Amino acid sequence: MKILSILGAGCLLFTTLQVSAQNDGNYQLDEVYSMASEGALYLRSEDANVRITGTNRSDARVIIDRSEEIKGASSRKRSFEMEIEEKSGDLYLTEKSRSSGWMMGYYQLDYDITIELPMNASLKIDGEDDDYLIKSVNGSIRVQTEDGDVELLNCNGDDFEIVLEDGDLRMDGGNGSLYVNVEDGDVDMRNGSFEEVEIRTEDGDVILETKLIGEGLYDIDGDDATIEFVVLAGGGDFEISKDDARVSASKDFELVRERDSRVSYSLAGGAADVRIRTSDGRVRLTKN
Repeated sequence: MKILSILGAGCLLFTTLQVSAQNDGNYQLDEVYSMASEGALYLRSEDANVRITGTNRSDARVIIDRSEEIKGASSRKRSFEMEIEEKSGDLYLTEKSRSSGWMMGYYQLDYDITIELPMNASLKIDGEDDDYLIKSVNGSIRVQTEDGDVELLNCNGDDFEIVLEDGDLRMDGGNGSLYVNVEDGDVDMRNGSFEEVEIRTEDGDVILETKLIGEGLYDIDGDDATIEFVVLAGGGDFEISKDDARVSASKDFELVRERDSRVSYSLAGGAADVRIRTSDGRVRLTKN
């Protein structure tokens, strides 16, 4: 549920090919669409609570429930529509809305998108302030949004790309390659088995819990971040670059070298390369 108190005037104009629209900003949909077992879902939305679940079904079910409420003086005219296209086994959902006029008073938006699709499908998501709960989707996953939160549970694909501004990322499971770029949000990743990791953050905290695979590369760059790196299996070399940050490690790690701006550790059991950079934060290495 999104609640806004608005005072003033505004004008937003959009031009689109209408597929299914309602002129009062409210919208309801419950339909089934064709989708290949390894097809991709392309979703573009704004301010929605999005829930996507991978299942044994051979198609995709899309449920959208959107309602607006305005209390107060208003000359606002508004409409909402969702363009939906089935194309070469993929499914495209693109939100289109337009409004004009002014309003003075209270505005409330309730907007939910629920999607069930084949578990081996991939996701290509562009959002703006949306919150996402994604479960049991095993294809590649790309999510880019602004202030929304992202939660991925039991997604066992091998290619992940998450780009956020102020939102938080929570993830349980995952393999292969992981790229995360977060400005002020927190990153909490558990039970991973990643071979390649790149995490970029500014002021958020990072918890990364993963197996170290072979000669994998793990790169975390934080400004004022607190970084906790938990090794589930494997080993390698750990290089921490810092300014005023505090660095500590459990007894499983052997201290190789320590300088004012750099600390090196070694963990038996593998040949992974772990690089961590932080300015004023804190770094903690542990083995589970």
